[in-house]
Amino acid sequence: MATEHYGRLKLLFVDDAPHTRLMLREMLRHTDWPNAEFADSAAAALKQILVNPPDLVFTDWQMPGQSGLDLIRAIRERPDSPDPLLPVILLTASGGAEYVLGARKAGATDFLVKPISMNRIIERVMNAVTSPRPFIVSPTYKGPDWRRPGQPAVANDRRRDALPAGSFVLPPDFLLLAKVRGDPAAIHEARQRRDESIAIVLAAFAKARSVVDPQPA
Repeated sequence: MATEHYGRLKLLFVDDAPHTRLMLREMLRHTDWPNAEFADSAAAALKQILVNPPDLVFTDWQMPGQSGLDLIRAIRERPDSPDPLLPVILLTASGGAEYVLGARKAGATDFLVKPISMNRIIERVMNAVTSPRPFIVSPTYKGPDWRRPGQPAVANDRRRDALPAGSFVLPPDFLLLAKVRGDPAAIHEARQRRDESIAIVLAAFAKARSVVDPQPA
């Protein structure tokens, strides 16, 4: 039987404050992720993600230049993104409703209100592994499905939670769970599902761009 080991996951932490990155390094030193990667800006993080994608990202919200929301949108919407479905946990200074809504609208997988603790980091990682949400691709939103469980995905429904026309929902592939369990066959199968989902998302991007910028006849 495969043994669950969360250390098989590669984490990337993004924060512009040197003291916060140092604190996180110290917190992670004696955990499953002593070799977690760090970036000091959204731009630097995106470069790392493009070259060697992590399994999960924690990013600060407020940063000079591009914010954590900008990073999430780049991951979700850039045509060269290696994985638009990459789980991203947004670190926020406030848990107010407007911040939660802003995080969800940007496509955050989850959010973590500061101050940060190791227990809360572990909790968010475990949630991403064991309870992944379906992924919505629509003309106005790309990200986890934050609708209430059991809410039907009806495109022409006028209810607040209904999806606009042209939307589709991708089921969870449980790739992180397969990696945690270290089962090669399960990892291969989940990786195939993730690759198929990525191809579907990128095809939707290409279709949207062709509508916005049609080729001359």
